[in-house]
Amino acid sequence: MSDEKLTQAKRQGILACGLALWLGLAGDAVAQRQAPAPEALAEVGVDEHLGAQIPLDLRFRDESGRDRTLASLFQGDRPAILTLNYSDCPMLCTLVLNGMVDGLQELAWTPGKDFEVISVSIDPLETFQRARLTKQRYLRSYGRPETAAGWHFLTGRAENIQRLADAVGFRFKYVEQEKQYVHAAVIIVCTPQGRVSRYLYGVQFPDQTLRLSLVEAGEGKVGSTLDRVLLFCFHYDADAGRYGPVARNLMKLAAGMTCALLMLGMIPYWLRRRSHALGANAPPATPPPPADDASGAAGPSAAFALPLAGMLGAPGGSLFFPMRGTAEAAMVDQVFYFIFIVAVFFFALILGLMTFFTLKYRRRPGVDSLPSPSHSTGLEMVWTIIPTILVAVMFVWGFWGYMGMQHAPDDSYEIQVLAKKWSWNFVYPNGHVEPDLHVPVDQPIRLLMTSDDVIHSLYIPAFRLKMDIVPGRYTKTWFHATETGKHQLYCAEYCGTQHSTMLAKVVVHPRGEFEKWLEEAANFLERMTPAEGGELLVQRRGCLQCHSLDGTARVGPTFKGVFGTQQAMVSGQNVTVDENYILESILEPMAKIRAGYKPVMPTYKGQLKDEEITAIIAFIKTLKE
Repeated sequence: MSDEKLTQAKRQGILACGLALWLGLAGDAVAQRQAPAPEALAEVGVDEHLGAQIPLDLRFRDESGRDRTLASLFQGDRPAILTLNYSDCPMLCTLVLNGMVDGLQELAWTPGKDFEVISVSIDPLETFQRARLTKQRYLRSYGRPETAAGWHFLTGRAENIQRLADAVGFRFKYVEQEKQYVHAAVIIVCTPQGRVSRYLYGVQFPDQTLRLSLVEAGEGKVGSTLDRVLLFCFHYDADAGRYGPVARNLMKLAAGMTCALLMLGMIPYWLRRRSHALGANAPPATPPPPADDASGAAGPSAAFALPLAGMLGAPGGSLFFPMRGTAEAAMVDQVFYFIFIVAVFFFALILGLMTFFTLKYRRRPGVDSLPSPSHSTGLEMVWTIIPTILVAVMFVWGFWGYMGMQHAPDDSYEIQVLAKKWSWNFVYPNGHVEPDLHVPVDQPIRLLMTSDDVIHSLYIPAFRLKMDIVPGRYTKTWFHATETGKHQLYCAEYCGTQHSTMLAKVVVHPRGEFEKWLEEAANFLERMTPAEGGELLVQRRGCLQCHSLDGTARVGPTFKGVFGTQQAMVSGQNVTVDENYILESILEPMAKIRAGYKPVMPTYKGQLKDEEITAIIAFIKTLKE
């Protein structure tokens, strides 16, 4: 570590100590805030001894009164966190240990099983009974009584304490005037063999920093494969006091993963194309058609024709895209494959030339190096003009296609889209609301979209359609489905914890059947009992994204057995869950909020009819314990 970084680390480590001592001095020092720092601080700090071996023969007494050597705590199978503090510290030790506990609470690992925590008192007058009380207090704060065997509070003689402090570079001093010790705010992460691995300064220790420090110190004995991958990508930054990304390693990992994924993705494609080619080459049951027959050609060329058709975005789908569902999707495929082929061509060209020049002009014994040209106007014009033309073609082609997808024809059928965490509502001209998108075939469809909470993004891969949905404004898009069938619809913008469940289907009906479906769907309550209709509504309106029917607590309270019960609100009052409470919760969800839940439910005012709310209430009544 450079001198500058080491000085900054020390400065950060003793900052809290300095403030504590400064505020604790007598009246003259407090009044003269511009006076030089106390002399005691000059003897306090941390001299980093990374890799230094802790004297494992040192003897201390643990909180139960037993004599223990440090060797009994470092047995070569678990890393350890070492803290130097004392129980009667008026402020700084408490801040350090509280910050460490906050960080450890976020870890799933357990002291005594995955790592050790060793807190050594720097006060030689501290008794093991006092250390036991301190341990009990921090175990209660930690909230995991089972970790008691993994957190050791040690007391000992002054010479042993000083030897340990010297070994790890921890400089502290007793101030007679204040009757307290002055020391730095630091915890020390050690290897399973008792060597110093990392110094963490301050009074706050993020869980990621603690986790990666323990993985690094654990030498492969703690943490998962994923943790070791993260450690490969993140290195400790002494200036920031945390682990930061390493660009070069991230690029190496990303390149390796990209190559592996491409190879894995190509295997089924190659196998499928090979089976098609073998099928095309198989002896036909009937005499083959003449060579000039318009029905097609068999033979070895089929092995190349099928992959080529797929790579060029044939209507039946390809390696990169699903089957096309709209006429506009062809343009998207063509632009993509043009860019892809250009990129592959120049990648192969540049890599090939690099390999050729490396082999041809490599340094060889007895061959002098040739003068290297520093400028070529013609070459520079070539590699400037050709990429400019290609980029211009990509831009113009893509821009034309984008603009064409933004302006819907005048005879488009309009459907309103309301996105909310974590469901879709599609509102048809007759007022019917559906969680899936139903459209007629061979008719332009305009989508008028808005969001009820955060940014969402409507994405239909088969239509090559993606458009963001922003709260507080309307966005529009359109498509023209050419084939009947079902397609998957996603939210392509991360919108919260259940983003991956925000799914819907796109159902393309024949023209005559769509109108019939819409009429029947809009009048579903007439054909059902109120409870049956309510069950269908809570499914369609996305209620089950946040509320369960089996008693499980989710983002919102469960519907099971709630009707008729008394429930506590955040205001402190108890409310009976009856018809009026459910009605108010649907229309004015912020009026009364259940205790233990966040106020995140959107209002359904204007979105549900009176008979639909009545049906939902009837369904909730049926959910008995």
